[in-house]
Amino acid sequence: MKNITNFDLNLLQSFENIYVLVSGGIDSTYLWELISEKYPTKTKMVNCFNPYETSATLKQLQQDPRFILILPGKEIDYGQILRDSFRLIPKAINARKHHKYEKKIFPCCKKIKHEAFLHDPLFQQPNTVVISGIKAGDGKIRRFFLKDLRNGNQANYSEPMERGFFHRHKEGQLYCYPFRDYNQRELPKEVIFELKQKYITLDHSSCSICPIVVVFKDKFKNNPHLKPSLEMYYKICNQTKLIL
Repeated sequence: MKNITNFDLNLLQSFENIYVLVSGGIDSTYLWELISEKYPTKTKMVNCFNPYETSATLKQLQQDPRFILILPGKEIDYGQILRDSFRLIPKAINARKHHKYEKKIFPCCKKIKHEAFLHDPLFQQPNTVVISGIKAGDGKIRRFFLKDLRNGNQANYSEPMERGFFHRHKEGQLYCYPFRDYNQRELPKEVIFELKQKYITLDHSSCSICPIVVVFKDKFKNNPHLKPSLEMYYKICNQTKLIL
């Protein structure tokens, strides 16, 4: 697999454990293939359980013995989290009108996708690194974060080598961002073509019901998840007198 980033994979050589966060989407699947090809024995893929996940590629990745599924440490009311997020859609629509929209306005991604991972001691062990597939082309917040990372403005460093592509999370995990300087929204067509030889169903990952597709319904007209997401939103509107 060709390395299309400017990240030197040799920087991962000293780590005993390399965990690649995967969703079944194009970007994370590419990083999994790229890094596990170079470090096949110490690279594992990680996914946080998400009941709304629809990726067929993720199901394929789960067949690999190096796949790790992280489950929440306590019971989580996924339905309530989603309903709380959908109730914030009017606020998000208003923020979008004023060019102040941020994805983090919705708690569902954080509470469903990330919190279980953040508290798992497996990823806080010494000589362990977690690979994230976020890119500057994914949105304003990620672009600003990666720019700060590149300029050395992120505060949570404990060792000099962590500057640049690495960031120490406040929970203790050491993250690595190979796509830090990759500014395109999509990967090159030839790379996607190569990936699809192995992962026939490969596409961008998404949840079956999502408040974001409602906020940007003008851009997601052909998204298969728009209809069920709108149906849920209209149901909540009828219950709580929200106005679209």
